[in-house]
Amino acid sequence: MLVNKKHKNINLRLLFLSVVYLVFCCFIFFFMASVVIDLIFDGKVNLTREVIIDIIVVSTIAGAAGGLGSWLFAKIDERKARKYPPSDPE
Repeated sequence: MLVNKKHKNINLRLLFLSVVYLVFCCFIFFFMASVVIDLIFDGKVNLTREVIIDIIVVSTIAGAAGGLGSWLFAKIDERKARKYPPSDPE
């Protein structure tokens, strides 16, 4: 039997963890994308301090927006679940 392992309680700890996770994933993705784009167009990799700082800033913005958005929608779903009982209790 399948068991739904969704978190019953969406809290600030889950928000913090999701933001950190998304920032890390976005940093890896943007870093790899920058390296690949540099290799395709220039034939060499250009990793200066400014490029790394730009990648960190963009990944922080994208991770915070994604984490906050997913947390907000989870809170909305949690509130709706409390407001309306499930139609199929099984």
